[in-house]
Amino acid sequence: MRCPRTNKKLTPIKIHGIEIDLSEGCGGVWFDRFELEKFDEAHEGAGRILVEHMRMHHQPLTDPDRRLNCPIDTDVVMMRRYYSGKQQIEIDECPQCGGIWLDAEELAAIRKLFPTREDYRKAQRDFVNTVMNSPEIQAYERESGQLIEKIKSVSNVLWSIVRLGKE
Repeated sequence: MRCPRTNKKLTPIKIHGIEIDLSEGCGGVWFDRFELEKFDEAHEGAGRILVEHMRMHHQPLTDPDRRLNCPIDTDVVMMRRYYSGKQQIEIDECPQCGGIWLDAEELAAIRKLFPTREDYRKAQRDFVNTVMNSPEIQAYERESGQLIEKIKSVSNVLWSIVRLGKE
């Protein structure tokens, strides 16, 4: 596999029995599906070790906004998305294989922002609550409620007509 940033060959390293792929050209790392979960919390020793490996190879990015191709599915452009509802850390995820690319400082930022799984879940809940309580959603709910009331009124009129027809 090749680094999506530098096109140099990724170096497989094993940390606590988990093999991940590190870019010695930029300090980024490739996680196969669900591997990130083994490194992302502050208490995880594997994550602490990996952050140090990433920092040893960290190079400033020449174009941090450039869209990246997946190291596995090389013809697939990865999606940029926020790691969480806090919308502070952007990551690259392959829609085909589910793998995740993190640039050199992103893992350290994730571990600092979400020291535990519960911190991550709370951020997600807070985001959902913010969206659901937004003025746009509130307006939509009001409009939907008004529409439902109109439908009920029409339905009642139709039922009245049907009942009159049976008499």
